Amino acid sequence: MSQFQVPSIRQVTMQPLPERRYPLALLTRSGCRRRWPFPLHTFAAATALALALPSARAAAQQSGTLRGSVASSDKNPLPNARISVVGTALAATADSAGNFRISVLPLGSQSVEVKLLGYGSILLPVQIESGRDARLQVILTAIAIPLQTVNVTADTLVLPEMRRFAERRARGSGTFFTRDAIDHMEARAFTDILRRVPGMQIESFEGSFGPTYSVQTFRSQGTNGGRSCQVQFYVNGVPFNSVGDREINHFISPGEVAAVEVYTGASQIPPEFNSSMYNARCGVVLIWTRISTSPSRSN
Repeated sequence: MSQFQVPSIRQVTMQPLPERRYPLALLTRSGCRRRWPFPLHTFAAATALALALPSARAAAQQSGTLRGSVASSDKNPLPNARISVVGTALAATADSAGNFRISVLPLGSQSVEVKLLGYGSILLPVQIESGRDARLQVILTAIAIPLQTVNVTADTLVLPEMRRFAERRARGSGTFFTRDAIDHMEARAFTDILRRVPGMQIESFEGSFGPTYSVQTFRSQGTNGGRSCQVQFYVNGVPFNSVGDREINHFISPGEVAAVEVYTGASQIPPEFNSSMYNARCGVVLIWTRISTSPSRSN
């Protein structure tokens, strides 16, 4: 047996080779040596690719691909259906035509689950083989999904004028009627609401359009007694003046009213409605309608 002497190993600093061609010598089957002037980095890349190809080919031989489509019972495609392989993280979503594809599936028998909201889910077996695409045609049946009862609550829309109504009501000066109070009255005409106000007089007379009502307050005049005084109406903040003998009942019905404020004394009337121009000294009735969107807009 031949004896070999191993030289001592010492630290060697490797220097990068310059970018140039290095001859590659190969020994052919006939024993001849042949040379090819390849760049060294090209040879290294080719060697790495040659080593990687067998491993990639081996991985492909150990997995398969699943293709298929999802449709309803009436043959309509079902986009957005979710297809997942049970026991793995592999999944796909059906496209607009209901088609799907899942790659790199483990070989052998697999279970595939298909789900879509509004349809019954289904679990199907599929056999995955190397080198072949497994095919799966899925039909889902529409079902009624019971949902839990949802209770929706919301606060009543509070308009700016109704906020001011609440502020004036809190001060306690005047008579106030809310929508709930009006509902309990079962009033047939708007003036029926005003009959509940102390010191308010509702007088009826025959007009051109049928029975007409005059709304007045009673004002004292010292030792000589008193006299009636016609009140001033405001509808959504705008002064309301009757035309001829067509009074308030011809324009406002109880069902349209959201709230009413009544001020029978001059000292009670809010400053913004206490105007001598509109005869406010005899009393003011403020009407806020249910469909009002602005205090300066009458319905």
